[in-house]
Amino acid sequence: MLCTCIYCTPKKHISSSNDSSIKSVIENEKLNILYRGIKNYLTIYVPQSDSITVSGLGVYKEGKSKYYITPSTGTSMEITIISFVKGKEIIEKREFRIVNIEKAFASIRNKIGKITLSQEELATSKIEYFIPQFVMKLGRVGKFRYQINDEEPTVNYGDEFNKSAKEKIYNMKSGDSMIIDDLNSNPELQSVDVKKVEKLVIDIK
Repeated sequence: MLCTCIYCTPKKHISSSNDSSIKSVIENEKLNILYRGIKNYLTIYVPQSDSITVSGLGVYKEGKSKYYITPSTGTSMEITIISFVKGKEIIEKREFRIVNIEKAFASIRNKIGKITLSQEELATSKIEYFIPQFVMKLGRVGKFRYQINDEEPTVNYGDEFNKSAKEKIYNMKSGDSMIIDDLNSNPELQSVDVKKVEKLVIDIK
């Protein structure tokens, strides 16, 4: 948010109805796509409706017009929206594609693999998860491990370097390197195996 305001600017999608003058509005983060293994947040409402019920496998209600879906198996799923407008029942169905989340990387400003930074750039950086083609914000890293050259690895709590780590970084020289890996499990990602996050290697300018 993986909630996270794992939220980008929502886009509106209007589904079909037997009565063309009454339509439900669905706002979600990625058109008609749901990601497997995380909570996919949606806002669903029907203008001027007296009540609304949303059902489907893995659909949960969080508050007024606020829902999330946690898809499991398959490549698609359907939700049913039942609303009452001036005593008239309106039933609509909406289909979503289900996609798997790709491998996660340790990153700094969405840079992955092997990068080059100055001491200052590294010391003031935030460590984040990065998943290619994933539009939702994944939430903050709780802890990570770093290793400078051949020194023993050290665990750093939070997504920013602590005082001790910064002191070590400022003592690094051009050509020295740091490896960042073992990011902690993010509760928002649920079944996604982020313990196998690809390491990030930083060379000092």
